[in-house]
This record gives sequence, structure tokens and C-alpha cells, in this order.
Amino acid sequence: MTQARVLVVEDERIVALHLQQRLKTLGYDLASPAASGAQALERVRRERPDIVLMDIHIEGSMDGIETASEIHKEFHTPIIYLTAYSEAATLERARGTKPYGYLVKPFSERELHATIQMALERGAADAAIRESEERLHLALEAADMASWELDVSTRTVLHVGKAQRLFGHAHEVFSGSWDRFLEQVHAEDQHLVNRAFERTVDGHGLGVIEFRSVHPDGSVHWLKVQGRIFATDASRKKRLIGVIQDVTTRRHTETQLRQAATVFEATQEGILILDRQFVTLDSNRGYCAITGYEREDVIGRAAHLLSSPDLSVADWRIAQDTLAANRQWHGEIRGRRRNGEALPVLANIAAVADRHGQVSHYVALFSDLRAIRQAQDKFQHLAHFDPLTDLPNRLLAMDRLEHAMQAAERAQGKVGLLFVDLDHFKRINDTLGHSVGDDLLRTVATALRLAVRAEDTVARLGGDEFMVIVDRVEQPEAMGELADRVIAALSRPVTLSGMEFAISASVGISLFPEDGATQEDLIRAADTAMYAAKDAGRSGFSFYRKEMTERAALYMERDRDLRRGFEKGELRLHYQPQVDLTTGAIVGVEALIRWQHPIHGLRGADDVVPVAEKSRLIVGIGDWVLREACRQARAWRDAGLPPLRMAVNVSARQMDPDRLPDVVRQILEVTGLDPAALEIEITESTLQNDERCVATLRALKELGVSLAIDDFGTGYSCMGSLKSLPIDRIKIDRSFVQDIPHDRNDEAIAEAIIAMAHRLNLIAIAEGIETEDQKAFLQTQGCEEGQGYLYARPLTADAVAALLRERQRGDVPHGEERVGQGAEDAQA
Repeated sequence: MTQARVLVVEDERIVALHLQQRLKTLGYDLASPAASGAQALERVRRERPDIVLMDIHIEGSMDGIETASEIHKEFHTPIIYLTAYSEAATLERARGTKPYGYLVKPFSERELHATIQMALERGAADAAIRESEERLHLALEAADMASWELDVSTRTVLHVGKAQRLFGHAHEVFSGSWDRFLEQVHAEDQHLVNRAFERTVDGHGLGVIEFRSVHPDGSVHWLKVQGRIFATDASRKKRLIGVIQDVTTRRHTETQLRQAATVFEATQEGILILDRQFVTLDSNRGYCAITGYEREDVIGRAAHLLSSPDLSVADWRIAQDTLAANRQWHGEIRGRRRNGEALPVLANIAAVADRHGQVSHYVALFSDLRAIRQAQDKFQHLAHFDPLTDLPNRLLAMDRLEHAMQAAERAQGKVGLLFVDLDHFKRINDTLGHSVGDDLLRTVATALRLAVRAEDTVARLGGDEFMVIVDRVEQPEAMGELADRVIAALSRPVTLSGMEFAISASVGISLFPEDGATQEDLIRAADTAMYAAKDAGRSGFSFYRKEMTERAALYMERDRDLRRGFEKGELRLHYQPQVDLTTGAIVGVEALIRWQHPIHGLRGADDVVPVAEKSRLIVGIGDWVLREACRQARAWRDAGLPPLRMAVNVSARQMDPDRLPDVVRQILEVTGLDPAALEIEITESTLQNDERCVATLRALKELGVSLAIDDFGTGYSCMGSLKSLPIDRIKIDRSFVQDIPHDRNDEAIAEAIIAMAHRLNLIAIAEGIETEDQKAFLQTQGCEEGQGYLYARPLTADAVAALLRERQRGDVPHGEERVGQGAEDAQA
């Protein structure tokens, strides 16, 4: 056994020398003696004695007790006091340093030896305990754990290690009270922890439990507690002893792993885990759903999408090189499903490195692009085809026309263009609804495709406008023949929604390069020709001619001029008297529009109405005519003049049952004119197959106004429907009056119209009476009223007022005057 080294601390040299001799005799190894506390500390640090024999009263600023305390703090070296002092105060101070012995001088050699031996044994045992505790402490540190202890019987918390770190509080905050400890537990977990503690009381022990702790800063930490019940002393008191570990990071990691696992399985994208040779280690349901393979068909095999025949060796080598360089690759792959169906996917492959930075495996994500590709194809189709008829739209038609023109230019050939517009399509939409209109457009599209060659392009430009592009036109006459076929195909009756329709179309024809060098010019030429076909009577075709563009330009100029004149207040109303053919009395006037042009002077209705009809300006002008005529009629009555019927012509474009009756009612209310004093005139052609027009007439009749058909005999009215209309008068057109009595046909027509009017209880009024012979014939046939130059030209409002005043005074006998001769040559 190695000799124990002893340090003697004694300020009396003789005593120290004697003591060292005795120790040497007893077989101890001696350190250099010390006489003061500072020397003692220096000897301990340098020579590391196994035991120190300490005198209490020594030299220097520290006595033996103070020196022993310092040695104990730094080295845990066992100390035995050798002193002549045994008073209580000294003993109490010495006890505080936890000495291993206390010998009062004088003492025997035997006592000294026995005390040293027992101190050495106790010191060895304490060192072993300290070493064990250190190992335990280091083990807890390595495991990131802390110890804890609780007295089961008293519910006293005896110890909690790392309390500040684990709970955010010092141990003293909840030391001694289980309830205080429970307060540090998250409210939702307190019941769980308390129940676990109660189980310990029943002898089942705590086992393992995880709960949350809320720190003062509001942060939440997960703690894992393990423990068992021990009886720690002779009294067999039960204590719950164990360890606490902060597992917040682990819990968060587990949550993330669960989330990742959920995403792995729930995502619709296909996911594969691959080894370094791209053999499948795992797959999710999404991959199986996309490819049609079962999981057992995938695991342990090369990824099907990465080994598809559609993926070339060169492309896959590029992908692998990119993975090696960047640890990531993404690109589109054309794969195959299990059933052989093409499967476009977007692949994203990422390399996963191990702790040494080496690739351990790959994660591949596959997104099914089928829906996207289908949507792109659909959008591409929608971008170039009309969704209603599935014909090429304007965009695609322009592209094909450009290609056809380029090819014709290279071959010095011709391209033909048909511009097809349905006649009266708006009427079908307005009366039968847009669904029937849509069905009709689809039927027209089918008929057009069947009427042309397969290589010709039929396109819908919008609304009821279609275009046919004809490549390689040999002779211009062939375009006329094709137009005839198109018109014939569209004129065949069709049945939609249980109703039969007979439609017609007007076609304009232009040719490249004669009629235009660009797409826009060629389409504009065909469009202009189409309008010429409509003006010629519809249901026909017209080739483009340069004069058409000149006429269109002239029309545009007139339209702009008329709009300016309307806005500047240049429009006027003149009034032509209507007389009783028997008495010659003035019974009414017809309002006729005039234009006081600042350059061209007074212009007639022929310079206003046709232009306004084409530009739809007629609705605004028509409203103005109604307001001005009703205002003037009311002004004459307020001036004391005899009552007159005010006849106002209304355009077919104004015959809207949802609008015109409201406009007339408001005008009558504002002007205060009696509704019976207003007569609305419509042309006979307006009545043809137009239910909305009939509905408008009935609504106007309910307001109390009278109704007349103007220009009767020129519009081919349906006699069966005429009898059901709320009409009061029929006006015989001037074309049937002007050749009476020289044309027997005109006489027969006028006679028939008058007879029909009487049979329908209607009043007949003739226009354009200019001679006594005409008047006499009409009067003989029973025509009640008339108007024309025989009686008066159209007059200004003041001239009409003057005429009426003359009639009131009796200055002019009825039937003998010729009013306004030479005053105005403009014709109604």
C-alpha cells in the first residue's frame, strides 16, 4: 500500500519537528511543514498531501480554521485539527469546516495514528462518492437531463436540478410545495401530471410522463419526467426520485416528421425515395395514382418515369450530370402510365447528403401535367376558335388569310373572300331569345362548312358575321357561284325549338390582289360589298367596286355632318296640312324634318333620314321630332288656334315596346298635349313579321294616341294581320296618286286601298294630291282626307299659325286657296 503523505501545519518549530519525527516513525510520508496559512495553501497546491494536520493558532493573517476552510473548498483534502484549545466557540468554528478529526494536545501516538487512519478511510470514501456524483452529473449533462426528488408522504419537492433552465424559475420558487410545482405545468397538462403523482401514492410509481411547462416569458417547453419510489433510510420514508429532460426539440422534430409523413402520403404529387442507383426505396400514394402502378410494383425497382422509353439516354445523362453538379434537377418528362397512356410530368429531383456530405439517396417529386396540358390545349383552341360555332375566330382567320395571300403572291394567283351577314338576325334574337339565336348561328355554321370546299376556311367574325377564305381562285365568276351556293344553303328552312325559320344572307365579295393589298383592306372591301348587297334588297351578293368605298366615305362624311348639325340645333320641323276632301277644312298636319345647313341651306328629309337610319342616330332624332311636334301642337292650342291632329313619322328602329311608349308618355306629360291630338305614323314595311312592332303599337294605343300606316301599298302587308292591328288610318302612297287619272292601274290600286280601309272601319288619307282631277277621283271613291301641293306645301310653324288664323276670320273660303306656292320648293 502506498504511504500516505502528511502535511503538518504548526508555527512552533520544535513542536512541528517532534510531530514529523513521530509520523515518520509511524511510516507516513511527510510533506514540507508549514507555519502559516499561506504556506499551508502553497504546500497543498504543490505537494498534494493526502491529509493535513492543522494547528488552529498559526502565523499569518489566517488561523488554522480559516486555512482549513480554504483548503477544503479547493482540494477536499481531509484535515485533522491538533490543538490545545477545546473551548466551545473554537469547537463550533472548527465543526463548520467539516474536519476529519479533532485531537486536543497532548495526545498519544496511538491516538494520532488511529485518527489519521480513520480520516484516510473516510476521505477515500468521500472521494469515491464525489467521483460517483461527478460521473452522475456528467452523465446527466451528456443526456441533457436533471435530477429531481420528492417526498411522497409530505408532498414536498426536495430537489429539482436545472430548475431555471427547465422551468424558467429558480428551484426555491416551488421548492417544498407540490402545488407550487404544479403551477409551473401548462394548464391543459396539470390534470395529467397530478394523476401521475396520485398513482405514486398508490405505489405504482411515476414511470414516464411528458408534459408542457410555461416559462415566465410565455414560451412553452416540453418536459419528460422519469422516476421511481425509493425507501431511502431506516425509517423507510418513500421518496420519488428521477430525472427531468427538456424534449421540446424532439417533440417539434416529431411533429415535423408527422407533418412530413402526412404530406408524403396525402399530397397528390408523386414522391419517390431513391437510392444512389435510382432504385425506389419508397413511394407515396400520389405516385401510384399518377402512374397506375401498385406500391409493390414500384419498391425495389428503377423509377418507371425515369426509365421511360420516351426519356432519351442523352436527356437522362444530362439530368444526372446536373444532379451531380448542383444536387438538384428539374425538368419535364414525357412518361407513360401503366396502361400505356402518355403521361407528361414535371420532375424535381433533389440529392440528400449524409453527415459526411456524401449523397445517400434522392427524393423525386412528380407533378401530373395532364390537366395543365389539356387546359392549355383548350385555351389554345379557345384563343383561335369561336366557342359557339367551333369555327375559326377572327384571330385565326386573319392568320389564315395572311398565309393565303402570301402563297397567292408567290404563285401570282388570287384569293377570294366572302363576307356573309345574316339578314334580320337581330329580330330573331329580340323576339325569340338568345338561345334560339345561338342555335341558329350553329346551324348556319354547319351549312356554311357544307357549302364550301374542305380546304376553304369558314370563320365567324362575331355576331351574325361570317367570312369564307377561298384559296387559289381561278376565275372571279367562281366566287359568284360560291356566293350563290352559300345563299341557297342558308335559305333552306330550318326547325329550331319547334319553329321553322327561313333565313337569308347578304354576301360581299372581294379578291386579292385587285381589291386590297392587306388583310384589313380586303376585309373592308368585302364588308363594303356586303352592305351594297343589303341595300340592293338583301338575300344576294355583290362584288366589291371602288365606287362603293367612295360612297361609304361620302356616307361617313354625311354622318359626321349630320351629327354635328343635330348637336348644334340645326334641325327644324315644317308641317304639311292634311285636309278633309269634302269640306276642305284643315284637320291635321304632318311633321316633316328639315335641316338648316350652314353652307348648303335648307335641306329636306332625304338628306337626313337615310343617313340617320344607317347610323342609328335616328332614335335620338326621332325623340327630338316627337318632343318638338308635341310642343308646337300645344303652343298652337294655347294660342287659341283650332285643334289639329299632329302626325309624326316613327322609324322602325324606334319601335321598341320597352322604350317608345315610355318616351311618348313622358313627352305628352311634359308638353300637356292631349294624346288624341297625336298620331304616330309607321311605314307598312315595319309591320312585316315583327311581333315587337305590333306590341309597340298596342302599347301606344293604350296611351290614347291614334295610329296610321304610311306609304300603304309599297310594303306587301299581310291582310290577315292588318285587321287585328290597332290602326286608325291608312295613307295611300303618293306613287299611286301621281298618275291618276291617266294610269288605270294606279286608279285600281287606290280604289282597292280605299275600299279595304272602309271594310276595316279605317280612314283613308291620300298623299301627293297635286291636281283637281286627282282630288275628284279620290273623293268619288270615298277617300276622306288628303294632303299635297294642291292644298299646301310644307310650312313653317308660323306660316301654319297664319293660315289657321285666316281660316278663323274667313278670309279664305275652304277649298279655294293654294297655300305656300313658291314659299318653299322642298318636298316632304
